[in-house]
Amino acid sequence: MLPRCLALCATAIVLLVSSIPAGAQSGTINLRSTMKLSFDCETPWNVKNYGVTGRFNAALNSDKTATADLKISGFFLNGDVHFDARLGRGAMPAPGGTSQLRVIGPNRLRGVWSLPNNDFILDVVATSNNTCAVNLALKLKPGKKQYSMFGGQKFYYCSAARIVSTTCAAQ
Repeated sequence: MLPRCLALCATAIVLLVSSIPAGAQSGTINLRSTMKLSFDCETPWNVKNYGVTGRFNAALNSDKTATADLKISGFFLNGDVHFDARLGRGAMPAPGGTSQLRVIGPNRLRGVWSLPNNDFILDVVATSNNTCAVNLALKLKPGKKQYSMFGGQKFYYCSAARIVSTTCAAQ
């Protein structure tokens, strides 16, 4: 009876450990996400379907700390936003606004880049087999009708923002 119980317990542990992303077993999960967005902007130029790419690279540590960088690029846009999560840390200054990174769980991060008119909210969840899921939301602040994007030198104001595609990988 005891050998059978040990075999069942060992099998359960193997299954549990194999369902955790590889990086989590070593103490750090590296997350990489790419986002494609499209904007209709009016200021400073009137542009329809303006394509923007975002690359989010994060390291989620087993001690519940995390760091991340978001690189935004497009024809006129080029900016980098750094995120840092530590216990008790609030929002930090970031280009055009503030940034905040929250460790939601042992395999989940939320990055928020807060701009004057809207928040750029990115949720990333690491799953098994070196995969992850990403959810991106662009939320207008109360009373605002245009999205603001900061391109490193100036703001761009856009009446429409669309998420075209997202990809994610975890290590």
